[in-house]
Amino acid sequence: MALPFVVTLRGYDMRQVESLFAEVDGALAADSAVLRDAARDALRATTLRRRIRGYASRDVDAAIAQRLAALALPGTRSGPAQPPAITPLPFVVTLRGYDMRQVESLFAEVDGALAADSAVLRAGARDALRTATLRRRLRGYARRAVDDAVAERLRVL
Repeated sequence: MALPFVVTLRGYDMRQVESLFAEVDGALAADSAVLRDAARDALRATTLRRRIRGYASRDVDAAIAQRLAALALPGTRSGPAQPPAITPLPFVVTLRGYDMRQVESLFAEVDGALAADSAVLRAGARDALRTATLRRRLRGYARRAVDDAVAERLRVL
């Protein structure tokens, strides 16, 4: 299985990640609530090993957050749910920017709610955006771009 992750030094074990995502993507493609619950539990309980050469941890963490959001959505009646596309956020990395993992997790939740047809999920995502206190890091996403994206998502929600 070829996953669209960058291979880096000190990344996550590639075999473990591929095995985990095969299980989760299979559950997303199936129309079974039991499989979806098991996949959600597997994602939450997993501890990924680091290797000298492995998948970039930031990319894998973002994909895990996206899949958790997709697993929270109910399956459609017209067919099984499809695995979410892994799309990197279009933010520039700068000095003294917002914590990248926190931003990616927040936007994965919001984008999952936008893809859903549930007013409850959208309200939860709107509350998460309004109450989010984004941490600053030495190296992170450009604050102005993230703030603009948050304001745009709030308008859509």
